[in-house]
Parts: sequence; structure tokens; C-alpha cells
Amino acid sequence: MKIAVLGGGNGSFAAAGDLTLAGHEVRLWRRNPADVEAHRAQGGTITVIDRSGRRDARLAAITSSIAEAINAANLILCPAPAFAQPAIAERVAPHLRDGQVVFLPPGTFGSCSRRTGRGQSHGDRNR
Repeated sequence: MKIAVLGGGNGSFAAAGDLTLAGHEVRLWRRNPADVEAHRAQGGTITVIDRSGRRDARLAAITSSIAEAINAANLILCPAPAFAQPAIAERVAPHLRDGQVVFLPPGTFGSCSRRTGRGQSHGDRNR
């Protein structure tokens, strides 16, 4: 599956690393272009340390372009804190296409605010 992971925090790194190691094609979006360049310069990997040991996950892409990150994604995952999700949603909305699934953990009602607010004005046909 093609997955876009949005954010540069621990949740985003953990998700991107785990999903890559599970065989998915993962594109990581980070807001800051300097962080993207630094991550690419360090090899473009995420080190996952878990019960299986220490493994490096090589991502399909690391980008500061949200359009590039979500372009071909089947799943868009945004494990950012709920307070950050509205700003990210504003950037994502113009690039969404039919059939893409957007998942907004961590379960602090970020997805609820998107459903009742801005999401409907961007062509949400699943009211």
C-alpha cells in the first residue's frame, strides 16, 4: 500500500518506520525543508528499535511538499497532536482525491473537528 505519513515527531517516525518495514511504500512529509534536507543527508532512513532488534527502514521519499507526499497515497496518516491537525488539514485539503483514506490519530477528536468543520467544504460527499 502507498502511505503518506505527515509530521516530524515521534509518532510520525514510528509509524513511517514500522509501515516501511511491513512492506508498504511510505512517503514522509515534514513541514521544515531544512529538516527534510538533514534527514536526506543522513541517509533517508528511520531506525526502528523493537523486540525484533534494531533495523533501518528506507523510506520511499522524505519531502516538505505535502502534494508530493500524498499524491499517490491510498492512506494518509497524520499522527500529529490534535492541536496541529487543523493547520495540516488546510494544507492537505486541496490535494485530496476520491478514494484516499485520511486517518488522524491520536484519538483526541482532531478527526471529529475536521468532519464537522472544514472537511465538508472540500467536497466531502460522505456526509
